[in-house]
Amino acid sequence: MTDPTDLAIIKALNKNCRLKVSHLAKQVHLTAPAVAARIERLETTGVIKNYTIEIDLVKMGLQRQVFIQAGLKKPQHAAYFAFIQAHHNAIRHHYHTTGELNYLIEAAFFDNQDLDTFLQVLGQLATYRVIDIVAEDF
Repeated sequence: MTDPTDLAIIKALNKNCRLKVSHLAKQVHLTAPAVAARIERLETTGVIKNYTIEIDLVKMGLQRQVFIQAGLKKPQHAAYFAFIQAHHNAIRHHYHTTGELNYLIEAAFFDNQDLDTFLQVLGQLATYRVIDIVAEDF
């Protein structure tokens, strides 16, 4: 179970996972060893699953950022998941959701041609709807 101090640690690490324990300790008003112990417990219990970075996709040349809702045309899960795995470099997140279109793909492509190529193959496996990302607001 997490408490308000754990939540403050998680929030700070979510903003900057490279934050030094000594700086984090000052923010949450604990000693560095106490914060390190809490982080270790959060990792051991699986609350913190991994550390990551956030990149600027446009600066990497990935101009087409989209969400794609997909629903399998028929039970061909193996082919669908093989397709998703084969395109793991373009796919940022893949979710199983509720509803008729029961998968949500967050992806980034270099250009319209890359997106179109992806959608042509996806269209053989699933119906889909593309939602363009205009901006990230927060």
